[in-house]
Amino acid sequence: MRETDKFSDYDLSSSTILTTRFGYESTRLIHLAQKNLYVVIGLIAALVVLSILNILGALDYLSTSSEQVDKIVDLILLVVLIVVLIPLVLLLLRSRNVLDRWTDMFERNTIMATMSITMTARTKEEAILGLSQSIQEISKPLQEYLDSRKTSLNEFLDVSIHSNNNLIFDVLLDSDHVLNDGSSNASNNLKNVLKEYGAIIIKIVDGDIDGNLVRLFIDSLIKYNSVTKHPIGMGLVIGDSLTDDAREYANKISFHRKRGIDQLILVAKPSSSAASEPPQHASVT
Repeated sequence: MRETDKFSDYDLSSSTILTTRFGYESTRLIHLAQKNLYVVIGLIAALVVLSILNILGALDYLSTSSEQVDKIVDLILLVVLIVVLIPLVLLLLRSRNVLDRWTDMFERNTIMATMSITMTARTKEEAILGLSQSIQEISKPLQEYLDSRKTSLNEFLDVSIHSNNNLIFDVLLDSDHVLNDGSSNASNNLKNVLKEYGAIIIKIVDGDIDGNLVRLFIDSLIKYNSVTKHPIGMGLVIGDSLTDDAREYANKISFHRKRGIDQLILVAKPSSSAASEPPQHASVT
């Protein structure tokens, strides 16, 4: 079995667009629910008719023993209830799974779009400012902390984990690196939120984000978690563009969460020079 078949959460249909894939599955789910609803309505109607006949004593003519009739009716009711209950439970589980994946997809797409829009340049400082506009759970305490600092944010930049000199992050937001200025509750609020949400680690690259780069970044996140014991709320990679293998690898949400990474997001933010370059046209000979 290929790795993509084993771990991909989004290989739901032949469509190559995530929103189309979810739309395809949700449509099938709605049609399935509609069919099951007709079956349930039919079974309930049959139960009502059976109960009315039993109350009126019409079923007594089918047997000389009323006790035997009651047993038959009870058995029929039990079988019908089991037949109705099983598909309803399975449908509920599938619906919850689809809704959870819808939530994940919209949340990740919102963060990617907001980061790309709010960052005026692909810099570490702009990435931190983008976080304050993109992640609902930390936006308010992070913005209050930024307002209280009013200076550089060096405590979050080029952070080296001292127990491992090879572990250096472009941007690292965790409870250990929030400075306490003593003038307000902004620092304590941000620390508490980061403890609950988990660390946010950002890597900024010049050029494309490919699958190998993403794998190396994930390895560094796992090392960080093993050294600090802090949960990882989000790993974020920002570059010029995304390759297909990087996008496919990032979409393996359940696989990454099993490794302790709640969110892995890749953001395409072309540099100003790359964005201003005119398109290259192939010459015809």
